[in-house]
Amino acid sequence: MRQREGIDLAKQRGVYKGRTKKYGDKNPKMEHALELLANREENGYTVKKICEVTGVSRTVLYERAKEKGIM
Repeated sequence: MRQREGIDLAKQRGVYKGRTKKYGDKNPKMEHALELLANREENGYTVKKICEVTGVSRTVLYERAKEKGIM
């Protein structure tokens, strides 16, 4: 209870940021994975293979692809 109150107060002051994303906007692994995903008809890669090659999780890849409008 006490921690939640502190977090709420920090959010009101604008200083609470929360956990940082593992794959930020400029992460080269994520950029490469999205590029492979966008061109998978030409390169023949499956989503599973893209995740194995780049080391990006499938869930995060799908989330970022939806955000970017690739899928």
